Amino acid sequence: MQVRTAAPADLAVVAETAARSLDAEAMLRWSFGEDRFRERIRRHFAHYDAENVRHGWVRVVAEGAGIAAWIPPDARDEHEAIGPAPPGDMAEILSDHAERHTAFWDWVAEHEPPEPLLYLSHIGVVPERQGEGLGTALMRDGLAPADDLGVPAWLETSRANNVAYYERFGFRSVVDEDAPDGGPHIWFMRRDPA
Repeated sequence: MQVRTAAPADLAVVAETAARSLDAEAMLRWSFGEDRFRERIRRHFAHYDAENVRHGWVRVVAEGAGIAAWIPPDARDEHEAIGPAPPGDMAEILSDHAERHTAFWDWVAEHEPPEPLLYLSHIGVVPERQGEGLGTALMRDGLAPADDLGVPAWLETSRANNVAYYERFGFRSVVDEDAPDGGPHIWFMRRDPA
């Protein structure tokens, strides 16, 4: 199964795959809010993954039916600077949830270790292609550089069924807790290099 770096021509399918595959992710639904969620999350990923693609951080398989955004250890500040929306579109994409969004993602960031690490920002496979091994191919592809560099990998999830899935690749939950102000339960997971 061939995994490759996404090109600018892949952006539309990357953003669509991200939006469709992460539709049930509580951390997104809570931080962005439910009102017109699907429309706004598509606009978010059109911006956010455009930047990730531009930097060469997005890997795709099966012509974009599966995608993963792996942020390299030396790109943390650059990645954090992307933000949820382009200048001028913050109100449209975050609606009236800008304060909640910022507080939640600041809380998430507080859990991330300060050491260099490979960060799995997001991974997704369109529903009709799940179970075909696309996610496994993306995980193995993304974790190989962590092992080569000798750095840990990091991710967070708000889906309990994802925890066992990530454990299959060597991740372990280092902390899991409810986000402040009634936010979702989040598992913070780390994988030491092989």
